[in-house]
Amino acid sequence: MKKEISDISTGTVLLIFSLIGYFYSTKLAVDSTIKYGPDFFPKLVFSLLAFTSVILLLTAILRFKRSKEFVSMSQKVIFGVVLFIVVLIGYIGLFFLTGFIISTIIFLLIGQWLFGIRKIPILIATSILLPFVLYFVFTFLFKIPLP
Repeated sequence: MKKEISDISTGTVLLIFSLIGYFYSTKLAVDSTIKYGPDFFPKLVFSLLAFTSVILLLTAILRFKRSKEFVSMSQKVIFGVVLFIVVLIGYIGLFFLTGFIISTIIFLLIGQWLFGIRKIPILIATSILLPFVLYFVFTFLFKIPLP
């Protein structure tokens, strides 16, 4: 049952993300003389993401309904999901105040702790190394500045 719940939540989040991304990609400047404008590739990617998310969502719902463990979600699971959403909203707010590296370190520390990672060396190493690696990759390799 855990996999079904995970697939349902992942499919829902990806579907919402793809719909928002598709909506924003329609706002890209389109030149009527070009057959495939700058909005073509993002629309294609978000459409495929939406399609695969719907498939994931439907198969997970069908598996969940067929499962013998069809029980209502416990309050602990619901509390964990709501708490993670609050942490994610806090990350977005902190991102604009402190920038990418500091907010991501704090978010990863809290997020990993919520997901049950309790080994302090792994928790700290991942939370500190990952933002710096991502910052290096985007800033120096892709030439995309991060805040």
